[in-house]
Amino acid sequence: MASETFPKVSVIIPVFNGQNFLREAIDSVLSQTYRNYETIVVDDGSTDATWTIIQSYGSTLLSTRKENGGVASALNCGIQKATGKYIAWLSHDDLFLPSKIESQVSFLQNTTQFKACYTDYCIIDENGNIITEIETPWYPRKQAIRALFSRAYVHGSTMLIERTCFDRVGGFSERLRYTQDTEMWLRILQEFEIGRVPIKLVKGRSHPNQGSRNKKIHEIEAQAMYRQVFERLGIIGLFPRLAESAKDPKVIARAYIWFGDTMAIQHRWYTFADEQYIRAITLDRSWRNLARLKRVINKMRCFLRSNIHLSLRVLSPVFYTGRFKLIK
Repeated sequence: MASETFPKVSVIIPVFNGQNFLREAIDSVLSQTYRNYETIVVDDGSTDATWTIIQSYGSTLLSTRKENGGVASALNCGIQKATGKYIAWLSHDDLFLPSKIESQVSFLQNTTQFKACYTDYCIIDENGNIITEIETPWYPRKQAIRALFSRAYVHGSTMLIERTCFDRVGGFSERLRYTQDTEMWLRILQEFEIGRVPIKLVKGRSHPNQGSRNKKIHEIEAQAMYRQVFERLGIIGLFPRLAESAKDPKVIARAYIWFGDTMAIQHRWYTFADEQYIRAITLDRSWRNLARLKRVINKMRCFLRSNIHLSLRVLSPVFYTGRFKLIK
């Protein structure tokens, strides 16, 4: 196989106590139509039969064990051992469909402006039954960064990433337990375009034992992650067309209003959104600053959600379009 035509792909499967679904995940990789790949399984300190299952595959897999450190640390361990041009991540409870790798390698080989790509996917239950089918959106790089603040629309198991991306932006953040994927996509998008293959090539599993179901802890981490990325990107990273006025307090205030709107309307994180509106008022105390009105509307949403359980999303288009508009 010529490496230029069929470059090597390293599939990394991080797993912690995954005895229920791991074998299915591994077998879905071994059933790929694309043959130039290696499968690296990283046991992240499992205490069940996970390691026994991994060993049963013998030399078919490249396997390693480490102390429990979370998905990000297991992925980084796998990336360090990987020898492929491309890196794929498969969660131990998800499944690749047979043409997954072949379709994505072909896409990246034929559209060289992209250094990574994701696919559409299905959600299955613990028994493998399809719950729903997801068609993902696609946006150009700068727009995609803003879109990811609204919704984490890229499923980690659907990604195929050129190794050079990690060489440029570094590994997954090991301080993040739940949002390490979105934070990584945002970092990659600062440097590279990410494409989409509009085919359902992955089955992502939803089941009661998933760690990400701890909603409160996930929410706290996600807010901290978005806050840090927002501060790191700044006006230039989020709204490049405003680069010349990036130091203007009024422009920065409007960015905080956009941030607050996105957090309130897309995530319903009203207290967190209010923090952004307050910051906007601190930067721009003029009567034309909409942050004061936004705070009132935000408090109304919060009150109604807590006491009447009624969503005010119907009001959202009046005050928010998802676009950054600078008041003259």
